[in-house]
Amino acid sequence: MNQYILDANIVIKIWDKNPDLFSEIEKVGIVDFKISKNIAIELSQKEYKTLNGIPILSDKFLKLLDHIIDNDIDIDNSILEMTNISIKFNSLTNMYSINDNKISLNDFNLISLCKSNRDYVLVTEDIKLQNSAKLILESNQILTFEEFSKKIKVYLKT
Repeated sequence: MNQYILDANIVIKIWDKNPDLFSEIEKVGIVDFKISKNIAIELSQKEYKTLNGIPILSDKFLKLLDHIIDNDIDIDNSILEMTNISIKFNSLTNMYSINDNKISLNDFNLISLCKSNRDYVLVTEDIKLQNSAKLILESNQILTFEEFSKKIKVYLKT
């Protein structure tokens, strides 16, 4: 089964461009998408609605609940020990700098998830995250939205 880790920008893009795609993927069963807990928290803050004074999450967010995975993993020390790249963490801003690409702690966790599980493929439109991931992950572990869409269309046709 192909397993994709989706960045927040990809989830939002799917909601905007093809809101039925997540349901279609679930029906096929040979593709799985995952959202890290931290990305889900980020998305949930945007998806709160108020109904009769009560805050609730949108239906489209609730459909993602079965795909949320824990991202509390130990950082793979092999990432920090890579000699061909410079990795620095700023504890004041919670930002990583990977060869001058500044990425958030959440983004670094996405890379770490994919590094620790080689079956995961990171899908993002964030250029700095892509650049950082290309330095750390295998080339087949990173996709843009367009590349992801093309692969998913093939699976949906079968």
